[in-house]
Formats: sequence, structure tokens, C-alpha cells
Amino acid sequence: MKKFVSEVFARNIQEWIPIPRCRQGEKIFHYTDLRALKGMVTEQSFWVTKSDFLNDKYEFRYAYKVIRKVCEKMIPGEENRHLVISGLKHQLEMIDNVMENRVLSGWYVLSFSRQRDSLLLWTEFGKSQGYCLEFEYSSLADSLESGIMLDGYVIYEKEQQKKLIEATINHLLGEKGRSSLKEKLLSEGKKVTEEELYPFLMEFAVCSFVYSMFFKKECFREEKEYRFVFWAFHEEEEGSGMALTPMHFREKNQTLIPYIEVRYQQEGESPICAITVGPKNNSDLAVRGIQYFLRNEKIDIPVYESKIPLRY
Repeated sequence: MKKFVSEVFARNIQEWIPIPRCRQGEKIFHYTDLRALKGMVTEQSFWVTKSDFLNDKYEFRYAYKVIRKVCEKMIPGEENRHLVISGLKHQLEMIDNVMENRVLSGWYVLSFSRQRDSLLLWTEFGKSQGYCLEFEYSSLADSLESGIMLDGYVIYEKEQQKKLIEATINHLLGEKGRSSLKEKLLSEGKKVTEEELYPFLMEFAVCSFVYSMFFKKECFREEKEYRFVFWAFHEEEEGSGMALTPMHFREKNQTLIPYIEVRYQQEGESPICAITVGPKNNSDLAVRGIQYFLRNEKIDIPVYESKIPLRY
């Protein structure tokens, strides 16, 4: 299964999963605390969180519901529809059990926002006392050392989510040698067998699993999130030949959160364009502290105060 997933991602995954992406020159923003900021600057690394420890614990289940609705709409034959939906659920469970396995390997998500100086994000990620790092998208993406499996905008609108899934199904069914399968699946009277459906379901399940990392409920839309998704292996498995990535742990609310370190290459200027200090009573001191810290590290990055007028 791991080898199969690797092969799927090696073959035109950007075409199979057409998630909208940032363009060169666009800015994205990372909200964090002081400890993580110092690590990003001095160690030139991000702490990238394991996917099942993200803030919305229902987002993966939510994506499956949307995908199921699209299958019900696109596949008119009842028996064919049942085979696809039940087979997809089985494949997704296999991917979750084999790929995640809680220890052996996992998907990791590095989150940004397209919003600068957001009160919601200051409260959620910085506890109104955090810091916001500004990046130019292409400079950041080019500087990351670990291979990015996929990056793109988080999609909150259900209709857009459905259109993306439909596009993926049509693309997979349009692959060479699947004209007969496509005709049967999209017709009312013709039936498919589990054997001829299996290769399509394997690929569709991997795509669906990735979509689950980019689909969220509309109630989260104010975050305007942009994600980089990484895939890491932590324990050697015979014959896999995969490079291993150390798993680390940080504390949050008396809970251990697994993460990996993803380093960025800094040749010349830092990919960090600016740093904004969150709204708080002593923000002037915080700005000066960061300025002295950067000067001591011989790094030239402008530092600003949040423009949100809060008093504590």
C-alpha cells in the first residue's frame, strides 16, 4: 500500500487533485508563539503538525460525506453506486490504518493564512499575544527542504468541493484503458465488477484522502487557510526503501502533539518578509525585543505592531 501511494503521488498528482494554489508574488501568513518564532529564525525550521492533531477534529469525516454525495449524483446505477461507495470506504480505511498507523508514518500539515493581522487568528493561535510571520509564497515553497506532497488553498464552499471531486473522477475515468469502465459507471443499465473497479478505486481513495486535508466546513472560512502537506515515515519497514523522518513532540494544553521539523534553505535573504507582533498591552516592548533579537542574529526583517486596538 505504501509503495502504491508513492507511485500515485509520483504520477501527475497535481492534475488528479486540482486544488487551487498560490501564485508567485502572493503573500501568506503564519501565526505562532514566541518559542516557535525563535526556532524558525535561528534553526530555519518549521514544526509541522501531524494531520490528526489539527484544530478541526471532524474535517476528515466531513470530506468523506461530500465525496459520497458526489458519487451518488454521478453514478446512476444503484448497484454500481453501492460498489463504488462501499469500496471507497474500505480503501480509505485501509489507507488510514496502513499509512497512518499512528507511529509508522503520517501526513503532516503546515498551515498559513491569507489574512494579515486577523483578530480571529491572533486569538486562536497566538492567544492575542503571538506573532505573525509574512512570507512570499514562491520563495518559501522553493526554500523548503523536505518534499512537499501537495499545497493549496483550503476549500470551504461545498459547491466548489463537489466540482473538484467531479473533476478528479472524470480525470481518473479518462485514464488510458478505462473507456469501458467509464461507460458502465456513468450509464444506468450497465454493471461493473469489483475486479474492473479495483484499480480506479485505489487511485480515487488516495485522491479522496488528500482532499480530506483541504476540505473544511464553511464555519471555518474566516481562517482563509493555505496548507502545505508533507508525508513522513518514522520506522523502517522491510523492503520499503523510504527515507525516515524523526518524530518530535511538543506540549499543548497538557497534551503531546506529534510534529516533524521541516527546514528551509536560506541563501541570502530570509524567506520571512516581515514579522507582526500581536495586539497586547506591552506590544511596543515586544517589537523592540524582536528587533534586538534579529539584529543579534544579523537578520534584516522589518517588525511591526498589530493595528488592532485592543486593551487588556
